[in-house]
Amino acid sequence: MSVYREDVIRREGGQPARVLSGHSDYGLAALMAGQVRSRNQTVFSAPLPEEASHAKVCGPKPKATTRWFARQADWVVPPPPD
Repeated sequence: MSVYREDVIRREGGQPARVLSGHSDYGLAALMAGQVRSRNQTVFSAPLPEEASHAKVCGPKPKATTRWFARQADWVVPPPPD
């Protein structure tokens, strides 16, 4: 699962919504790394040439885990209405 590190974005003087550039049909939700780790996931930086804040979350993601992520996440930028 690809994610973006808010600390890196802020350190660079950016806003989290920048990761949605070119993806106007999407929203952006936030979880803390500790929340993700509590579900037996690992988190590591995986910078991309165009986005230094890119990271990955690795580990099994059964439905119970993905549902938990969805319930715990907070909207940073809600998706546009249908």
